[in-house]
Amino acid sequence: MILLLLLLIAPWAWAAPMPVKDLRPLWTLVDQESYRPATSEQLSHATTVYFQLDARKHGGQHLLLRTPGGGYLFINGKLAFTLRDSTLIAMDDLKAEFGESLVAAIHSPGGVREATSELVVLTQDTNRPAPVMSLRPPTFFLDFGIIASLILVLFFLVLFRNNPQLTLDYFSFSKVFSSTERNETQLASRITSSENLLFYLFCALLTGFLLSAILYSSGPFFMASRPMQFSSLKSTLWIWTRLSFFILLLLAGKLVIVLIFSTLFDFRDTISFQFFNFLRFILFTAVVLTVISLLFFIFKIDAEVWFERLIGLALVLLTMGSMVVFVKLLGRLRFSLFHLFSYLCISEFIPLVILFKIFF
Repeated sequence: MILLLLLLIAPWAWAAPMPVKDLRPLWTLVDQESYRPATSEQLSHATTVYFQLDARKHGGQHLLLRTPGGGYLFINGKLAFTLRDSTLIAMDDLKAEFGESLVAAIHSPGGVREATSELVVLTQDTNRPAPVMSLRPPTFFLDFGIIASLILVLFFLVLFRNNPQLTLDYFSFSKVFSSTERNETQLASRITSSENLLFYLFCALLTGFLLSAILYSSGPFFMASRPMQFSSLKSTLWIWTRLSFFILLLLAGKLVIVLIFSTLFDFRDTISFQFFNFLRFILFTAVVLTVISLLFFIFKIDAEVWFERLIGLALVLLTMGSMVVFVKLLGRLRFSLFHLFSYLCISEFIPLVILFKIFF
């Protein structure tokens, strides 16, 4: 019985890679375009490390990389492999592809603190499938970001050139949290004017662009992003168009709700003010999300959970906007508090609950 067990275990024991050299002591970090040895403290928060190899000295050996959570291997500045938790690469293959002198870089978004790299020798064929050379990560979303940003900037310049005062009123965020209503432009009171309709379209395009970026960055971690297939520039532009159209429909629905129920509750003189203030809050929220997203990019924060929290922050800001509308209307209407609260439940709070339900 023992002999049988040994015979069964032996092939697996002989197939195990035999360590030759631990490469972790050779890891370096880049400091002002120069390499310096990496300390344990520095590795605790580093995401990319470098080491050099001479392929001539390691013929027949294999490079064994363990990167919990996955990552990428760059050789001589080029993306070579997409790493799994454990990846085995033949040094002869690296020599044939990249030459004898190799400068390797391991990048793991989750950090390299738990990663390892070593040279091993296989005592027999493990039948392990050879890793496939990776292509450079697609840049279609970067192209989409440039195209969409140019469209939005040109659209904004057209709006500003056509009516500077109305544009400044929409982006006058000092009025957003004002507890009292201030004097607005005459066009702001005509919510169905052509100038205002263009702003509704701009608001829908801007919000759709930000939502596309957040859904793409959050990936399948965020439930609402799973139906979105960001696979090419064409598909991403189509998703942006659909999201913008959906947001435009939501704005139109919001306007219809305000028009209908303001008449039922005898709040006719608040229609323009309420919807104009609502658009201001959407633009304010969009600017806040844009600034935070830029900070994420600058500080290389790419954890999916943080992009999901951006959606939650947006909904919280819109809820604050509804509360500000409640305070403003409370000071100018002659009706009871219950009457006003009932109206805002239908025109403000219930649509927010629906949005929360859509995303969460």
